[in-house]
Amino acid sequence: MIELSSLSQHRLFLVTINWKDIVAAASPLHEHLLPLSNFNLLFPPIDVNVFFCYKKPHKPNDIAFTSMTRILKNSLSQTLVSFYALAGEVVMSSAGKPELLCNNRGVDFMEAYADMELQELQLYNPDASVGGKLLPKKKDGVLCIQRMMHT
Repeated sequence: MIELSSLSQHRLFLVTINWKDIVAAASPLHEHLLPLSNFNLLFPPIDVNVFFCYKKPHKPNDIAFTSMTRILKNSLSQTLVSFYALAGEVVMSSAGKPELLCNNRGVDFMEAYADMELQELQLYNPDASVGGKLLPKKKDGVLCIQRMMHT
């Protein structure tokens, strides 16, 4: 369990990462290399972080958080069959150029909880209020996903 804290609206909040997993494509894939485009080679590598928020529906037969996570992991596994490059990793060629190794390494997937509700965050200034705590840190792969819920 990893805990991260950040200051938002003069209140410290805690993000607890309960577990981490790696989700690979549902079907085995043939390992191969893909060259990066000239655009990718010209610019330094940067990670693009995207933060999506969804309101959880309140229904009598509400689905549990763990069940939703299981469904998301299964859907991701099926999606990676078609978008197999996202399950790979960037490696250096013998010529010293980065290439995309399509090896079905998988996508880092983690489940986390925050002790603050979304409406309490100052999202107009995310660097100051969130401090990168709600976005996952990519380890080795191309893609990383973090599923969060407030406690």
